[in-house]
Amino acid sequence: MKRSMWGITLLAAATGLWSCNGDPTGDLRAGEKILADPASVFLNENGTQFVTVQLVDGQGNQIATTFSKQNVGAGITVEEDPTFLETTINTRLPTQARFVVTGLTPSVSSFDISAGDTSITIPVRVLPNSFTPGFSTAAPAQNEVVTLTAPAGFSFGSVTGVVIGADTGVVVSTAADGSTVSFVPRPGLDTIPSVNVVSIIGATSDLYSSVPLTLPSTDSMTIAPVVSLAGTGTQGSAPTFTAPLVGFVTPVFDKGTFTGADVLGAGGTGAQYYKIVFPEAGDYRVSVGWDGATDLDGYLCPSADPTCSASGAFLGSGTANPEASILTLAAGTYFLNVISYHDPLAPETIPPRVLITISRP
Repeated sequence: MKRSMWGITLLAAATGLWSCNGDPTGDLRAGEKILADPASVFLNENGTQFVTVQLVDGQGNQIATTFSKQNVGAGITVEEDPTFLETTINTRLPTQARFVVTGLTPSVSSFDISAGDTSITIPVRVLPNSFTPGFSTAAPAQNEVVTLTAPAGFSFGSVTGVVIGADTGVVVSTAADGSTVSFVPRPGLDTIPSVNVVSIIGATSDLYSSVPLTLPSTDSMTIAPVVSLAGTGTQGSAPTFTAPLVGFVTPVFDKGTFTGADVLGAGGTGAQYYKIVFPEAGDYRVSVGWDGATDLDGYLCPSADPTCSASGAFLGSGTANPEASILTLAAGTYFLNVISYHDPLAPETIPPRVLITISRP
């Protein structure tokens, strides 16, 4: 009799323990959450992105469940991917699901994924594929500065280049507030003008200002072929340019004819001359670049010593392209003597385009 009563007592104690604690897996299920990969979505306009979700318990174990989308924001669509091969755990319910997010229009949006009483919000940013800036001119002359004005929702604060067709122009300046960027397009090599799409490298959208974008414009620019600047054959008729202020760049494009005599007597087969006015003393970066493999040398000579016989302000060495130096200069007028070493019997080796840039480091 005592043994029977003892068994009944143990059974009652076990029953009481079960009724007090409820589900013995309750501690494991505490802290359920939905995990999403990726946890946030960045995509381009008309682009798509997969998002995979799973429900896990407090220990990180997957829980079989069903998932549903909710509260899909503006500018996007979200659909469950029927081709996704989900896994199961001793049940027909999946442990994972995959959704396809499509960006319809540039926007800051989001959507929710729910599983039972648990949900997660996934932020979505849809970035633009193109934009429409304002052009100061769509058919610039050689060496003409073109200014682009950013449309609403964009800025040019981090612009690193302006691409016209296959060529990159030279950025002259960018407004402090990013509203405009000014540049000089690179003239073409064709014998007739060409129409090219303009793309901005480093434009930013207010939708996500910390991400620099490369955006094509919805408009095009007409680029004329490179032509020779008048007067480059002698120092007496050399075209004159003014060096820039701090924060600006002065670019000069020219056709490489090299019809002038080499006044430096350095063995070159032709020369071109430019006169540059430096309005104030300071450090300037002077650069000479060109197309092709022919070597050029650049010398910046004060007007009092136009052949650099004493100063020898050589811009580079060897066959570097571009050849450039940072020079500490007094205010005044200087000659930039660009000497070519092309084969005079092979005129096709003459660099077709020469680019001189002056900037303030």
